[in-house]
Amino acid sequence: MDPRTALEQWLADGNPDRRGATGRVLADKSTDGYENDVTSWLDFLDLVRINAWEADGSHVKTWLDSTGHAVRSRARHVSALSAFYAYAQHFGYCGHSPAYAALRGRPQDEPGLDLLTAAQTAAVRAAADALTTPTAARDRLMIYLMLAQLRPRQITELGLSDLHFEQHRLTADVWQKGGGTRLTELPAAVTRVLTVYLPHRVFRPPHSHEASGPVLTTYRGNALDPNITPRTVLRAAVIASPACTAARVPRDLKPDALAHSPSPLAG
Repeated sequence: MDPRTALEQWLADGNPDRRGATGRVLADKSTDGYENDVTSWLDFLDLVRINAWEADGSHVKTWLDSTGHAVRSRARHVSALSAFYAYAQHFGYCGHSPAYAALRGRPQDEPGLDLLTAAQTAAVRAAADALTTPTAARDRLMIYLMLAQLRPRQITELGLSDLHFEQHRLTADVWQKGGGTRLTELPAAVTRVLTVYLPHRVFRPPHSHEASGPVLTTYRGNALDPNITPRTVLRAAVIASPACTAARVPRDLKPDALAHSPSPLAG
């Protein structure tokens, strides 16, 4: 099977095997990114005269290095290749995938992302606990989800239907960049804060309902803006907190930096 033909078949509308890196069926809006990434990879292989079904991890690394992209973009590229090769292996087009996990890199190693110490994340937790604003219950949960290492888009995409309360734990279908969700167990501390918040959750049809819609909402019951609200809430809590001042938590702390820092919620 020609690799480009396989790519076209994989991402075809209505294909039940059109799955992303997490194994979930891709939404229509997610296919462009996958197609662009895999096409770039195939263009590179054509240039260096390597068969896509015979490529190995060293070739993927060379391609990634040639793009000059940041760690997060490299991880996205590898995820796209992993999904494409999983499809190809399933149908017997190739015998192995060259896109192994170690090639993804770690976002927390990307230059410019200043991580917090354990003492500083503990101070941020104290800041969340000390909130007394009218939206304190919601904002506390938002910060706790960051402390549980969820990023802003993952937090704002979280819906009530994504939460699964089990006897001794809470799990959630957490949104993943590139398509799909990943089942994630949330710390017990998040469960406690969530339980306090839910009676105060604002819902207003058609954007949200009592038993459906986003977990975190605005005062009008709308979904939150992932690019503005988490950052604004986090920084306001940090600036108002004596504990954060004492721990020298940056006043301009980024939600991504907090999400990639050591979590104080274990146990």
